Parts: sequence; C-alpha cells; structure tokens
Amino acid sequence: MAQLIKLQDFISRYETDIFRYPSQYIRLKKERWEKIKSAWYNKEIIIDQSENINHDLKKYEPFIGFESFDENWLEDDNKGFFQTIKGWFKKTGNEDIEYNDLETSLKEATRLFGDEVKTEEDLKKEFLEELFYFQLNWASSTLRDRSIIDNSLYHDEVLKYFLQHFPDNYLLLYKPTLIVKKAPIDLDIILLSPVTTYCISLLESEDMSVYLTDRGRYWFEGSGENEKKRINPMISLNRTANLVQSYYKHYDIDLSVKKVVLSRTGYIEGDYEPVNTTIIDKRSYSDWYSRLRRLPSPIKFVQLKGAQALLRHCQSTYFRRTEWEPDEDEIQW
Repeated sequence: MAQLIKLQDFISRYETDIFRYPSQYIRLKKERWEKIKSAWYNKEIIIDQSENINHDLKKYEPFIGFESFDENWLEDDNKGFFQTIKGWFKKTGNEDIEYNDLETSLKEATRLFGDEVKTEEDLKKEFLEELFYFQLNWASSTLRDRSIIDNSLYHDEVLKYFLQHFPDNYLLLYKPTLIVKKAPIDLDIILLSPVTTYCISLLESEDMSVYLTDRGRYWFEGSGENEKKRINPMISLNRTANLVQSYYKHYDIDLSVKKVVLSRTGYIEGDYEPVNTTIIDKRSYSDWYSRLRRLPSPIKFVQLKGAQALLRHCQSTYFRRTEWEPDEDEIQW
C-alpha cells in the first residue's frame, strides 16, 4: 500500500521526519497484519452480536494517539489481543485520551472480525480499509498538531485507488498546495517511485468516454451524442511538473520527472500530442499499471530527498492539539 505523505494542505507527520516514518510505517503494517491474522485464525476475539456497534467509520479516526507509543507497540504474542490494546494506552498521561483511544481501537478491532470476514481474503480487504483510515490520520496530524479533515476524503475513490493499488515503496502527495513566492498553488497528484517522480493528471468520467486533445484551453469529452468541455489537463500538469523540477534542481536532486495524463476508463484521441507527456487510457492502462507495480526497488535515499524538498515548500493548515495546550495554572506560573 503506497504511503500518503501529503494530503492537500493538511499537516503530515512525514513532513516532520521523512527519513523515519516510511520505514516505520512498513514495519508497523507488517506487524499489525501478522497480529490480526494470528488473532483471526485463533479466534482470539469473540464478537458479541447483541452489542449495537457503530460501523460508520467516518465518525471516528482509527489509531488516534498512535504517535505516543514506543517502537515496540505490539506486545508479546502470549498476551491476548484486547490486553495488548489496553496496554498501549497505559503510556499516555491523559485519562480522557486513553479512554477515547481505547474505545476507538476496540471498535476498529471488532469491525475486522465481524461475520462478513469469512476468509483470509476478506480479512485482507478489511485490513486495507483499516490502513486507509490510518493513513489519513497520519497525513492530517503530528504528535502536537492536527488538521481538520473533510469527511468526503474518507470516501475519495481516487485517493483510495492510489493508496491501495501501489506498493509500499511509492510515496504519494495527493493534490498538495505549494507556497510559491508567498502564494498558494494547488497541484496535481504526485507519485514518487524509487526511480521516478510521476506528475499525474487524472481524467475520470463514464466508462467508454472519448477525450479529444487540443492545444487550447479545453479538451472535449464525448460519450454518445453528448459532448462537453473539459479544462485542458496539461495546464495544471505542466505547472506541477515545472515546480517539481525546479525544486529538484534547487536542492540538487537527481530524480527524473515524468508527466502522465491518465484515464483508466476512457479513451484519449486527437492529433495533438503533448510534449514529453505519457498518455495512458483504457487501452494502455493495464500495461502501465503492471509495470509500475512490478518495480522491485526498495525506497531510496534520493526518493526521500525528493519528498523532503517538496514537503518543505508545502502549505500546512492546522491547530495545536488540546492535550498540548497549557492550562491556566501553567500560564500563571
């Protein structure tokens, strides 16, 4: 599962230490999967079907307080799963935070072991959903600060696609906002592989739509008898790629940058072929996607340097967590 290092203008813990969190995420993901799989096979968690448990995940954020755990966040295997979870929250100092986080984690664990999880494949799907929510938490908070995240992002299928369909060695900046000469600029999707940075403009529409390329401000989308204008994706894509390349040059980062116009369900036609741009539509999507997924290289230092350069210039809007605000006595003192 790709790593979400920046989500729009939300604060991300990756921007506090890009060289620490990618490897930590991979390790924690592996350990948690092994623990959940073991508990599921051993029937360690028993669901009380009479309990009325709220399964609407958008009403809570899993893994809140995760940042306060030490590196050995999973306890020895001879402990029960619920006892392990309870042990996590003994390390925090605020009882309200401990209670809320424990309740959230228990709900999340219960969700994973409902009646709908009958096979290991079902368990993997549920685990990917859990990781998705976990990633959104990491991409909108740090130990001290938190951003207010729009609930619609929990149902953003494009975001979920890029996270759940690419391996751990890919780093994703999802529509980040960069500050250029004190002005915020919204960019396209940026996907960093160990060897290439992909700037991606996505054309999503009904299945079998046809996009006609043009040099002007608009491309035309046709489906049956209907035809409508679409803003030329090359406008924002060129802006994104130029900014990425300029920052790489400024920080002396040797990482190639490629522009991609991607339509997973439609077709892109026309005499105009954008310069230095890869056009991927329904005909070439499978080969392109398979080639990216098969990349065997682990996360590289130059990849992290590239991510660090971009994160350094991203806008972040956030507020201080209440547990880090001083009380009146501390202020007076």
